Amino acid sequence: MKMTSKERIYSVLHHHIPDRVPINEFLYSRKLYKDVIGRWPIFYNAEDVFDCAYNLGLDMGVIPIGGFAGISDKEENKETFVDEWGITYRKKEVAWPGDAPINFPLRNREDLKNYTFPDINARDRLTQIKIALKKAKEYKMAVFGSIRGPFTQTWLLFGFTNFSLMLYEDPKLIDMVVEKVTDFYIAAGLKLAEAGVDAVLFADDYGGEEAPLISPQHFARFIWPQLERLVKTIKSTNVPVFMHSDGNIMTLLPELVKTGIVGYHPMQRHANMDISQVKRKYGDKLVLMGNVDNEVLLARGTTDEVIEQSKECIRIAAPGGNYIFGSDHSVHDDIPLENIYAMIETGKKYGEYPIKI
Repeated sequence: MKMTSKERIYSVLHHHIPDRVPINEFLYSRKLYKDVIGRWPIFYNAEDVFDCAYNLGLDMGVIPIGGFAGISDKEENKETFVDEWGITYRKKEVAWPGDAPINFPLRNREDLKNYTFPDINARDRLTQIKIALKKAKEYKMAVFGSIRGPFTQTWLLFGFTNFSLMLYEDPKLIDMVVEKVTDFYIAAGLKLAEAGVDAVLFADDYGGEEAPLISPQHFARFIWPQLERLVKTIKSTNVPVFMHSDGNIMTLLPELVKTGIVGYHPMQRHANMDISQVKRKYGDKLVLMGNVDNEVLLARGTTDEVIEQSKECIRIAAPGGNYIFGSDHSVHDDIPLENIYAMIETGKKYGEYPIKI
């Protein structure tokens, strides 16, 4: 029987096989919004995301709590802005909806003494989530509410260079900040669960193109205990927890699986994340999402090449379930629209169960 999008996502998150492979995409291409819904969004927002996703035939949308970088003083005509964590960003149009962090509030313990962490109960914290849930109900789609993870938010408070130094020079300071950051995002995840999202996705990039960004020993010492606490607490509400991490994190996946995450996005091709290897090792434990190359193939390949790689992803990852189809990060303005449409239509055409590619 044909499922609604919400039913399709629910089925996969609970390790059942749906009628077809669900499709998700992180919609970071404003020219795509313009072509599909006739609007050019200034900020990443729930109304545009769900209107565009629905018209593309996607099954879900991902909305960050409090806005893309958290609550901030971002305005259309300002070159820089400060978010609620005290991090200063410079706008980068080519990286929409993300921006470049250029100044950081913490350097040492003295800074921490004078620092105030954001208020999880701040006004407008759930505004976009509520819009998303209303839209999703109308469209019978699923909503993933998004938070940052303890690693990324902590280094953003210090800047990556100073963060790396503090791992050695003042590890107790890092402990204190990681714990506070985790407390905040546990509270955020619980708010998302209470609001009614279908899953909580934490975005926490652990890898570069060749290896993790810090040593496995440092992840074990500073990050995994807090991450396990975050996942366990949010899962206690019966809401699944999904992970996003760019980069080559193959050596980290065994520990990440132990935290209790339900799934992993995006298996970045140019970081040598081999979807067949990930499926073979973790396909019975994790819902996998993504893997169509957004960096080179979607941006510069032919439509036929996009179709072939899309079919390859479905052929490898979809059998037995536990797969959500999409790119290995997002669709952005460097990608020709015809390649985006070709990828999505291939997912619809070849993703029906039983898989016959």
